[in-house]
Amino acid sequence: MKKVCALSLAVALGASALPATNAAAADDIIIGYAAAITGLYAPYDSVDGAKCEIDRINEKGGVLGRKLRLEARDMKSDAIASAAAGQELIDLGATAILSPPSDDTSIPIAALAAPMGIPVLSVASTQVQFPAAQPENAYLVPYGDNLSAAAAAEYAIKLGYKNAVLMITRDIGSYGLALPEYFGDAFTHLGGKVLKKINFNTGLSDYSAQLAEIQAMDPKPDVIFGGFITPDGGVFPRQFKAAGLGSIVFMGTDGYDDAGILKIAGDSASAIKFITHGFPTPGSALEEFYADCTKRGYQIQNIFFGLAGEGVLIIKTAIEKAGSAEPAAVNAAIKEITDMKGITTDEITFKDRGGVPIKRMAIVEVKNGAFSLVDHILPQYVPAP
Repeated sequence: MKKVCALSLAVALGASALPATNAAAADDIIIGYAAAITGLYAPYDSVDGAKCEIDRINEKGGVLGRKLRLEARDMKSDAIASAAAGQELIDLGATAILSPPSDDTSIPIAALAAPMGIPVLSVASTQVQFPAAQPENAYLVPYGDNLSAAAAAEYAIKLGYKNAVLMITRDIGSYGLALPEYFGDAFTHLGGKVLKKINFNTGLSDYSAQLAEIQAMDPKPDVIFGGFITPDGGVFPRQFKAAGLGSIVFMGTDGYDDAGILKIAGDSASAIKFITHGFPTPGSALEEFYADCTKRGYQIQNIFFGLAGEGVLIIKTAIEKAGSAEPAAVNAAIKEITDMKGITTDEITFKDRGGVPIKRMAIVEVKNGAFSLVDHILPQYVPAP
């Protein structure tokens, strides 16, 4: 009997201890991340950036006394796989979901999440078409393409550029289609002239056809603008310089914010200027974030590491404002965020912005083979989305 009683007591104690551990895990607030871990968009997502910010938050006690837990799934830079990853995260009970860097891969997730009121925030997409397509629960963590393109146009005019060519691609959603059009709108509005629009496909090693079109132009452009990503953003200036057109400047936005571009472009990288989300200047929140995460063993690849952390910070802020981790309450709270101090920038406002935040941006150029901050900018004229 004593043995039976002892065994019963041990079982009882074990049974009570196990649920306590499970209960603690069950009490975690889940943040889902349908991330481009592999594929074309991989340089523009960062699971590690989100993990690092969650580490930092949890070390300080979490949110509302609960720990945050990241559940990441690879959407493989594919719209169909993205929808499947999103559904899995919804089924896990995510309070909010971080989504991939393009509108066509984020819209399916937001549509699936809408009936549950789950907010979906694209970590790297600047495509305003995403929140426009799903206004009740879709948000951008970054600025919108119309804002960054307007900033690039304003800077181009300031530098004295008068003639531009727009490079258009259908391969990367509205980033390749609408972004150049926004630049053209603002550039023309500010007194510049768009000479031509030239089509191209991403991922090629030979752009001699596009180069020939520009060689035949008179006058030639001062600046070429497009939704350039890796490797195209480096291949274009390299091939243009080799053809004797090295005086033409290539401008873009955050697709250029990838150190891999510098290696691809080589000596021609000095022709690159772009608008991006932030820059780790001494004393900035971004510099502190990079330094702290590096100490924790994370490797910083580019600005999207900071944006992933900023996405987590936005969700944390909304949970605290709502006083709840219920998805619908968090979703409503994001819509009311005003002047939030971010990681990549000093102020972020979502209130009355239709899911597209307003924020200052960084102007960056390449000097001595490295990215160099020129200034920060918030353009005066912004084309309608």
